[in-house]
Amino acid sequence: MKRADIGIGIALILLSVWTFWYSGRYQQLTVHVYGPELFPRILASAMFVLAVGLIVNACLGKSLKQTGSIDGRGLLRVAVAIAICIGYLFLIHVLGFASSTFLFLFAMMALVRQQGIWLRVFAAATTALLVWAIFRYLLIIPLPEGLLL
Repeated sequence: MKRADIGIGIALILLSVWTFWYSGRYQQLTVHVYGPELFPRILASAMFVLAVGLIVNACLGKSLKQTGSIDGRGLLRVAVAIAICIGYLFLIHVLGFASSTFLFLFAMMALVRQQGIWLRVFAAATTALLVWAIFRYLLIIPLPEGLLL
């Protein structure tokens, strides 16, 4: 796992640097000190620090040992999760952010077999509306609007 951890750490460093740079290109729509680049830059910085930590642990010989592999059912679930994500990307422009995020979260919780349909509905609705409200009213970042919210 040492080589894999180093390779993944380098890939994550490159991704974090690109994300930090690219988020600086977002258009400033408000007069606030912070803008739409703030949150992506915070996440990119955290990813950079954690990737460096992964590489350091691998170089010190503290990598975790591989305990198993993914079987056919696991690969199928990964493929379904990727298909749900791709569907979300298309659906977000049709239904809008909050509605498509609710459907996305509900589908992903069903995929991982979250117990209780009412818990799925409540968690997906609460999360989608909370994230929508944060982006709309706190961060003042426009989100895709569609047929619904």
